[in-house]
Amino acid sequence: MDKKKEEYLKILEKFPDVVSIGGNNYNLLFKINSDIFLEVDFSKYPRKVKAYLVNEKNQRFKLSRVVSSLRDWHARTAIPVLELIDEILLLIDNLKLNQITIKKDFLEGLVDMCKQIHPKKIRGVLGVHKGVVSEYILPSNACSNIQKEFEIISRSCNLPFDLSYEGTFISRPSGDLSTNDKLTQVFKKRRFTMLIAHPYNVSDSIKCYDTSGQLLEHIIIE
Repeated sequence: MDKKKEEYLKILEKFPDVVSIGGNNYNLLFKINSDIFLEVDFSKYPRKVKAYLVNEKNQRFKLSRVVSSLRDWHARTAIPVLELIDEILLLIDNLKLNQITIKKDFLEGLVDMCKQIHPKKIRGVLGVHKGVVSEYILPSNACSNIQKEFEIISRSCNLPFDLSYEGTFISRPSGDLSTNDKLTQVFKKRRFTMLIAHPYNVSDSIKCYDTSGQLLEHIIIE
């Protein structure tokens, strides 16, 4: 069976109400709500899939920069289209519910690192893969000065400007998880910011905020 047809049949089995655009079974439209649709074009699969959010005015938002599997797409290692769709829908659900999803072992490793470096501050950026926070990048020594509060927005801090790293994390050795004007400026830099406070317990020493400073629920998965 043709590979694209096989992908289409798997999608149709899970999403029987999906709509083919212009009769093309490899360019599909999924209803998110009454105003928003997800368009997935895999006409050239296993070459890179195109995916967009489309509103009722037919305005389109390209998802290639915000979906990890699309950012890292290679034809020779292409994931199933259904797996990609599930990743996109998970991202949309997280945004709608004001949530982020984090792997438990990853979060425990991040917390342990904060403990080891305490009482110094540590900050860095967080990567999201397949809808789950599962990667961090540490800055250079220029960002580790205990006397400085918010080097993460300084030119001296060698953090990547690549917005594919959707999150920021900052340890709070003082134990303070409250926000302030300076932190608000940090929040605006990426989709979410995670504060990890002393005594660095996974259960009650972590808060996450969106770009506007609103609290995000963090869901921990195995």
